[in-house]
Amino acid sequence: MYKALQLMILLLFGLFFTVSCASPAPTPAPPVTNEELDAAVKEAHSTLGVLRQALLSQKSPYNFVGLKVRFRTQGGRIDDNWTEPIDYYDGIFTIKMLDSLTYNLNQHVDSTLNVPLKDVVDWMLVESDGNLIGGYTIRLAYEHMTPAEKENFLKITGYKIK
Repeated sequence: MYKALQLMILLLFGLFFTVSCASPAPTPAPPVTNEELDAAVKEAHSTLGVLRQALLSQKSPYNFVGLKVRFRTQGGRIDDNWTEPIDYYDGIFTIKMLDSLTYNLNQHVDSTLNVPLKDVVDWMLVESDGNLIGGYTIRLAYEHMTPAEKENFLKITGYKIK
């Protein structure tokens, strides 16, 4: 009986030691600040010529061309959505919705809208090998991910972020 009690104590001590030596939970990255987001949007706006040039090409070498647009509700809510740019003329993008907006039934999948340049938040091009061009808000979010989140994000999207 005494031997069994010693063995049980030794087993509990080993279990306690194993659990206490486990690696600590990863520290979450700090959230994206408004200043960082504003800088990403500013960089996206300053490089929009790359997107406009891609729209002019007859045959797109990109797997995806995206434009992130800010939609505002009557209640003042903001919703940033990725859309597909179709055309650009005189400060106005013609876009095709990729997702529906639940608060506005007129903005549903495949509907086309004209949006002013001031409502553009970001743009991106994805090459056939997954190389991400642009996507400044995506890059910002990626910078704030833990290593495990980064690995999972790249696995899911297939993006290559340089």
